[in-house]
Amino acid sequence: MSDQNQYLKSSKLIATHYGEEYEHYYNAIVPPVFMNSLNVFESLDDYYDFDRRDKHKYCYGRVQNPTVRILEDKIGALEHGVGALAYASGMAAATAAVLTVCRTGSHVICVRNAYGPLKSFLSGYAKEHMDITVTYVDGDCPEEFEENITDRTDLIILESPSSVVFSLQDIRSVSELAKKVNAKVYIDNTYCTPIYQQPLDLGADIVMHTTSKYIGGHSDVIGGMLAVKDEELFKKLLENRELFGGIVGPMEAWLMIRGLRTMEVRVARHQETAMAVAEFLEGHPKVRKVNYPGLPSHPQYELMKRQQQGNTGLLSFEIDGSAKEAEEVASRLSIFKIGVSWGGFESLVFLPHARTGEDECKKLRGSQNIIRIHCGLEGTEDLIADLESALAY
Repeated sequence: MSDQNQYLKSSKLIATHYGEEYEHYYNAIVPPVFMNSLNVFESLDDYYDFDRRDKHKYCYGRVQNPTVRILEDKIGALEHGVGALAYASGMAAATAAVLTVCRTGSHVICVRNAYGPLKSFLSGYAKEHMDITVTYVDGDCPEEFEENITDRTDLIILESPSSVVFSLQDIRSVSELAKKVNAKVYIDNTYCTPIYQQPLDLGADIVMHTTSKYIGGHSDVIGGMLAVKDEELFKKLLENRELFGGIVGPMEAWLMIRGLRTMEVRVARHQETAMAVAEFLEGHPKVRKVNYPGLPSHPQYELMKRQQQGNTGLLSFEIDGSAKEAEEVASRLSIFKIGVSWGGFESLVFLPHARTGEDECKKLRGSQNIIRIHCGLEGTEDLIADLESALAY
């Protein structure tokens, strides 16, 4: 469609129709998968005048692809950014952001409960090869970021809510602090999706999604995404993706486009189920604590209401028992399968700190017996019955 402005007011329309120009592929209602590795040109002048931002001109699959572009246009619009770039994994997206923003000797502030492999990259590769220093913070209050910002701080990494203890950061306040020292704010928005949180509107500079989760939605694809609000930063990321070679494949992009069409419906049901499960667990005598931002008992519930429009299907809880008993609870579950990921149709359970030392658990603010569950689409009553049976020890 030549005029996409009609879709920009509705997330439903962006996810289902935005970026799709039916006249360019024989009016097929579903965009094709462009599996070609390269595109040809009518003349050498056409090749040398090639513009990477021109959505009707393509050169080579490592640079751009028509199917990938449709996905990127949708995510960029959903996040209210100038554009988005798709990567082969969430880690490819996350590391591309760090390598684009940071330089030798940069200082990074990162929330302690950020994604583990990203922290490993910062404390390992980035430190060894780029002399990058990292300060880890709990992130509950803006003052903690302010106390640790230096004139070398180039990047602040947020994950709100975090995916184990579900702590939040004040995105707007942290972004205002970052601007004072010209630092960029990066946030993992995988949990909320663009449906329930738009960090760029709150001042963040880079939004990352692990598209394997709710955007894909069916546990059959690996991918990542960066959305930004600054044209110059977008240009740098685009150039670096071409150099790093981290673009997602066209088939994976097509699967994510398919996932986007039902994402709003799915996350609403995930939220409905997770809220009922959280309330059940909160009232259970063998459960000591439930971590779910949608519960009024969550210590940052008011902040959640200010910067989110909803929550999704992931939550955690701690039983009133030992780590071994927590493992036994997980093993007795039937519908909830043991698995490390989330965001698909299926319900999952995992003990992220089961093999973590007690001192490190204290830093992460979650005990060894913390149980994380993803509430899938099997049905609220069946999931509660499964948990009730597993907790009957």
